[in-house]
Amino acid sequence: MTSEERDLVLVHAGFLLVAAVVLLLPGELARGWRLWLLLVGYDLVTLAVVLARGHDRWLRAWWLAAVTSVFQVVPDAVLVDGLGTLRFPADGAPDLGPVPASMALMWTVPLVLIVSTADAAARRRGAAAGWVAAVLAAGVVFLSAEALLPPLGIWEPVGVTTIGGWLAPYVLPPELLLGAAAWWGVQVTRERHPLLAVPVGALISLLYTGALAASWLLLERGLLA
Repeated sequence: MTSEERDLVLVHAGFLLVAAVVLLLPGELARGWRLWLLLVGYDLVTLAVVLARGHDRWLRAWWLAAVTSVFQVVPDAVLVDGLGTLRFPADGAPDLGPVPASMALMWTVPLVLIVSTADAAARRRGAAAGWVAAVLAAGVVFLSAEALLPPLGIWEPVGVTTIGGWLAPYVLPPELLLGAAAWWGVQVTRERHPLLAVPVGALISLLYTGALAASWLLLERGLLA
């Protein structure tokens, strides 16, 4: 394990621990503001570590993930207002249309984990291993998120087939595709101007939005039946 990988693991392990404490402890601070504190803190700590330690690969991965996360408000809004398959309970913090504004930051964490796993696999075992790792990591990360966050009231599926009342199977294929797309995005932007992350991040989110709609039609509405 390289020093960059070790620092990345430590930062994310620390984030998960702090997140559990902040979200589960009783108190009067609204859940939405707790999320803002966690997510802004995550970005600030990440920047401090990567700049102090010179972790350029991690920095570029974080930048693409952060930019893509902002665009991910669009597919979330499509699920809420377009397909009507997702609901965000009121969390006491500002919204962006039908979506909590904190969602513009929330996708950064899983995307960094996914592309960093793919990067480590690619450097050790070749390009094919990177793509496989991106898809597998997306499955693990997003399944974990779907298991942990709905019970905390972050979001909830509406009017769709679920497993255990929280996991909507139709989102899984698009999320696997999102992991692969994010890995592609890191590769095409890593050595180029940082602003290239803007159109690439928008394209990734657009691809994910279309995949969600197609998966919903196929799996929930039986388009092929």
